[in-house]
Amino acid sequence: MNLVDHLVVLAREADLRVENGYYENPPRVSHAKRSLRVAVRDCSTKNPVIAEIKYASPSQGQIRSFDCPTRIAEEMLSGGACAISVLTAPDTFQGSIVSVSDVSVGVDAPVLMKDIIVSPDQLRAGARAGADAVVLIAELFERGLAKVSMSEMTAEAKRLGLEVLAEACSVESFVGLRKLEPDLYGINNRDLSSLRVNLETTEAVLSRKDGPGGLIVAESGIETSADVRRLRAAGADAFLVGTSIMKAENVREKVRELVEA
Repeated sequence: MNLVDHLVVLAREADLRVENGYYENPPRVSHAKRSLRVAVRDCSTKNPVIAEIKYASPSQGQIRSFDCPTRIAEEMLSGGACAISVLTAPDTFQGSIVSVSDVSVGVDAPVLMKDIIVSPDQLRAGARAGADAVVLIAELFERGLAKVSMSEMTAEAKRLGLEVLAEACSVESFVGLRKLEPDLYGINNRDLSSLRVNLETTEAVLSRKDGPGGLIVAESGIETSADVRRLRAAGADAFLVGTSIMKAENVREKVRELVEA
């Protein structure tokens, strides 16, 4: 049986979006940059939560019917989130680059652009749309699925005034992030090729003594306050949570549950 490598599929979709001009000329937003790193570091709640606006995903399918992203962001922040992540891939994730602009203007919090970033064109679109930070996924670069190297992409992000959350899905990839000197380090508990989730990924990575220092953001599979406490105990500093929040009937209360865990 041939198993689908979902990361390859996602990278091809991203390539097509770039080629088809999806990232050209998004609405321009001009505002003073808001630091995601500082928001996580100085978060006044017990657990810094970066709440993610995500209407669908490859593993879950439809997560939530479309609703005004700014209204959702306001609910997330009122529940105690320290920042907002916005999915911008329109196909698999039903996201929008325009949502970055809308949320950037509508709320006073750092906005993280989340996409399968394979081209500097996507970074330039995010910066124009008002994003404060971007996610770069190490495996895309390690497997030659991006148009430039991860170090080149990181340098371009910084040139554009974007902070970088450099993310890995394995111990080996995570250790290699140190040389990039990103603003934050991410651990994705989801294997992006198989889409399987295992919270032990964060625990395994943070049990190593040779990983990079800095703020650590855990992502994927975080559904309950018990999950937050477990990953906090492992050494995670913050939590990027989308699906469980977007599935909740009451977004504000779900975020509050996680930040107060």
